[in-house]
Amino acid sequence: MDKIHIQMANFKRMQSLPTDDDKWFRSQKSSRTNQLYKQTKRHEQDQLIKDMLVDVLLNKFAWDYWVTFTFGYKPYLEEVEDVLYELHKRIDRRILKHSPNKSIMFADERSEWFLIPELQDRGLHYHGFIKLNINPNIISYEDEWSWMVSAFKQNLDKFNSWITTLEKGRSLSKGFRIYQRSRRRIDDLKEILYSLKEYSTLDGFDRFLYTIISHIDWKPTQISQHRTPNKIPDRSDRPNKIQEGSLQSIFGVI
Repeated sequence: MDKIHIQMANFKRMQSLPTDDDKWFRSQKSSRTNQLYKQTKRHEQDQLIKDMLVDVLLNKFAWDYWVTFTFGYKPYLEEVEDVLYELHKRIDRRILKHSPNKSIMFADERSEWFLIPELQDRGLHYHGFIKLNINPNIISYEDEWSWMVSAFKQNLDKFNSWITTLEKGRSLSKGFRIYQRSRRRIDDLKEILYSLKEYSTLDGFDRFLYTIISHIDWKPTQISQHRTPNKIPDRSDRPNKIQEGSLQSIFGVI
């Protein structure tokens, strides 16, 4: 999986903030800047990205669960990623807690999340593919899927207040869905294509930019069962979060 992480990291890096050279070239007008040309080529580029992601998810990324998160109507994308980042930490910490004779989950043992945004009339969804590198002890549960359902639903509602646009009476757990990976390749393909169905949509929203690959975007660190805080923080310490006026925003380094 390391090779996939490197390839995806390099690809996402190409989409990062523009340098002075980038700005110079982007300021020039040519046939390629014509709206008709851009619409045609953008569609082709998005289709190539979609085809690449289908190949990765179907053949290279050994995911265990397909999930859907629902964040309601017009949420703030920073708040959404904060929730997903903190949720990732809490789920891994819970897995560690249910792993006998193990007190530390090292960085390469953290679960791997591949999350894809979708816009609908009802709001923003993130479809995701989750790979567990350590499996929890499920003595008190019927199976691992039941354990995962409980772990996610119990933790999701702790972040309701983090989504400031969430409608009154709604909860993050209500819109959550999780399915175990099928043994049938055709079912896997259907779930992947459903998750990527908006990737070629020309509506001004860059879905690749907001696609989250946990080991690239969040750079997970090790978790200690006894030293890693279990309390919900006041705000996220997400490593790829750029604060206004910070050194990151000034020097353009993430």
